[in-house]
Amino acid sequence: MSTFSRRSPGGWRAERGAPARRVRCLLAAGLAAALVLAPSPAMAQSPSLVDQGRFEIRIGGVPRGQESFAIRRQGTEYMAVGRISREGAGVWIGSAEVGLRTDARFVPVRYEFRTLQRPTTRIIATRTGSRIRVTTSDQSGEGMTEIAAGPNLLLLQSGVVHHYWFLVRRLQGAQAGREGSVEAVTPADVQRMGVELVAVEPDSVAGPGNRRVAATRYEIRIGDTLHRVWVEQGSGRVLRAEVPDQDWAAVRISDAAETGDEREGNER
Repeated sequence: MSTFSRRSPGGWRAERGAPARRVRCLLAAGLAAALVLAPSPAMAQSPSLVDQGRFEIRIGGVPRGQESFAIRRQGTEYMAVGRISREGAGVWIGSAEVGLRTDARFVPVRYEFRTLQRPTTRIIATRTGSRIRVTTSDQSGEGMTEIAAGPNLLLLQSGVVHHYWFLVRRLQGAQAGREGSVEAVTPADVQRMGVELVAVEPDSVAGPGNRRVAATRYEIRIGDTLHRVWVEQGSGRVLRAEVPDQDWAAVRISDAAETGDEREGNER
């Protein structure tokens, strides 16, 4: 792993200038096109649209934000975009956009994260051959880290719910013997963690519209932390995710699910 860092803002010019501005415009255009809160019938029938929806984020059982997302298949690649808003006990409100592009085996090709409020933070991870370069820019300056990236590596950002969709599919491939073991890297701190599938059990969970849905519960250990993910049987949609040690949960809600009744129905 190699690392470069310069504390003064704008110090690493390779990520600045016209090429970087074009990348920002492309991400913004993709997010604007994909992150509609209510998918139209035409979009719902689009063969490229794999999944689209919204999650309510809860901390300590209290709603603290939402995540809207869309996942599409483009040729042999997958493209996911998301917008996340969070609040902390009524004191601060933050929002961010995230984009992820992978190949057909869910190996990351490009990742981008940026906050939408000041001070801004921006993270870009780009795969070239067997290496991934992660560049970070924030109020303290800019830095770059480069890591080896084998075919078993996935990028998983903490707190981004739709990334579980990629993780579960890769674990399903490993279970079926089509893929090898899985390793996760968090782009924010470029931390490598082992991934262990602890249990897979049939279950049911409340889905959008306050209805019980047949699901498969995946218990996954990422590093030292246990994650639980409920995936709808048949469609493969992620319906719920939990990190018990952090008292964090995300529940899927419908576009009309803004009432207290539905929130209560989504409680298990």
